[in-house]
Amino acid sequence: MRKIPIISKLWNRFFPKDQNLLNQPSPPILLSQMQAPEEKEIKLVERLLEFNLGVSIMMWGALVFLVIAVVVWKFDLAGYLSRKDGGSKNAYVVTTKGLNTASQPKLAAENSSSPLFISQFMVEPKKIFEAEPVSLKLTLTGQLKKEVFGFLPYWMMEKADDLNIKLLTDVAYFGLEVDGNGNIVKIDQEGKALSAWAIWNNDKKLEAFIKKAKKNRTRVHLVLKNFSADNISQLVQSPDASYNFINNALYLVNSKSLDGINLDFEYIGTPDKKVIDGFSLLVANLNKELKRQYPKAKLTISTFVDAAANTRLHDVEMLAQSSDALVIMGYDFKVPSSPQAGPIAPMEGYGINLMGFMSSYLEKVASEKLILAVGYYGYDWPVMTSDPNGKVISGDVKAIPYAQLMEATQNTKIQWDEKSQTPWYSYIDRETGKTRMVHFENSRSLGIKYDFINQKHLRGLGIWALGYDGRNTDLLQLINDKFAI
Repeated sequence: MRKIPIISKLWNRFFPKDQNLLNQPSPPILLSQMQAPEEKEIKLVERLLEFNLGVSIMMWGALVFLVIAVVVWKFDLAGYLSRKDGGSKNAYVVTTKGLNTASQPKLAAENSSSPLFISQFMVEPKKIFEAEPVSLKLTLTGQLKKEVFGFLPYWMMEKADDLNIKLLTDVAYFGLEVDGNGNIVKIDQEGKALSAWAIWNNDKKLEAFIKKAKKNRTRVHLVLKNFSADNISQLVQSPDASYNFINNALYLVNSKSLDGINLDFEYIGTPDKKVIDGFSLLVANLNKELKRQYPKAKLTISTFVDAAANTRLHDVEMLAQSSDALVIMGYDFKVPSSPQAGPIAPMEGYGINLMGFMSSYLEKVASEKLILAVGYYGYDWPVMTSDPNGKVISGDVKAIPYAQLMEATQNTKIQWDEKSQTPWYSYIDRETGKTRMVHFENSRSLGIKYDFINQKHLRGLGIWALGYDGRNTDLLQLINDKFAI
C-alpha cells in the first residue's frame, strides 16, 4: 500500500523516518508557506472515496432489493395458492347443481388423500332412475356374512321407495350438521330450513323408509357431520359444547327409535394434538352414554382413508377402542380439482393406493372393526389428451352416478388400468369439441375390493351412496355373490 505515491506521501508526513523529530517541537508553519497537493493526487483521492461510496451504496441497495423481492414473492405465492383453493377465474369449475357452495369446505391437497368432495356433491335422483339400466336378473341366495353399510343422502330421499334394501344390514341417513356449540344446524344464513333437517323433521318418506328398513331387519343410523375445522376444534375442546352435543345426539336417536349414530367429522389438514385428543374423548363419552341408554345401539366413525398412515383428526387406535367400527372412506383419491385425471380409488399403483393405506389400518386396528366404503360414481374431467392420466384443463368437472355411467357406456369402449385395477374411458364432447376423461368404479373393480374385504376378514362393506346405481341390479348381485353365505 505504501508504494502508492499519494499514500506514501501521506504516510511519510505523519510517520517520518527520523524518530527524533517526534521529540522536537514543530516550528510554526505559515499559511503562505504551506504547499498545496498536486491536483492529480487530489483527484485520485476523490475518485477513491467516490468509488468506495458507490460500492457501498450498490451493496446495500442490492441487499434491500433482495429482501423486498423475497417478501413480495412469498406473499404473491400465498395469494396464488389461496386463489387456487378459493376458486379463481383460472381454477377448475365444478358442476355443482343443487350444491350449497357457501358451506362447501375447501379441498385438501391432493397428496393428503382426504376423501371429502363426493359427500358434498348432490346429484339429480330423477335422472339416475331414468337412466337405461343394464339388464341382469337379480338372484339372492342367502344370508349375508358381512355387514353392508349403505349411506342414504337426504337428496336421494325422493327415490327412497325405489331403493332395494334387501342386501343392507345397515343404512345411515346423511346427514344433520353440528355446529361448534354442539347444536344441530337447522337453518341456513337466510333463515330457511336446511333440506337435511326439513326431511328429518317432517317428511313422510323418511318415516316410511325407516319402517321399511326395520321390517327388513336393517338397522337405521343417523349421520352427524361437521366439515369445519374451526367448529370441530371448538366443539371437542369445550366440555359444555361436548356435553350439549351428546345430549342432542341421544335425543335424535330416541326420537325415531334408531339403531345407531355415525360421526362424519372431516377436519382438513393436521389438527393440534389437543383437537385430536378432544375428538377421541368426545367419541368415548358419546359411546359410553349411548351404550348406557341403548345397549344394542352402534356407534361408527367415518375416517379418511389415510388416517392410519398420517396425522389426522382420527386417532384410529383410540377410536377403534371406543366405537363399534370405523368406516374407511376409500375413495376420492382424485377429485374435481386434481391437476390430472386418474382413478378415484386405485387398488394398487400410483404411489398412494388402497392396499397401502389399508395395510396401515390393519397394523393398528383389528380387522373386525373395519368397514371399507366404496364409491358408486365416477369423475368426468376435460383433459388436454386422451391419456388416462391426462392434464386437466379449465372447464366443468362432473360427478357421475353409476347408473348414468352405465347408460353412457353402453356403446363405448371401456378401458382397464392394470396398475390401479379400475376402469376408464374417454370421449369427445360434441358441444365443446374437448376431450374428456372418465374414471369410475364398476362390478369388476368393486369385485376386486370385495375380495380384499373377504381376504383380510374386514367387518364389511360401506356404500356411497344408496340409489346411485338407479335401476341397475349388477352391483346388488355382486354383493350377494361376494358376501352371501
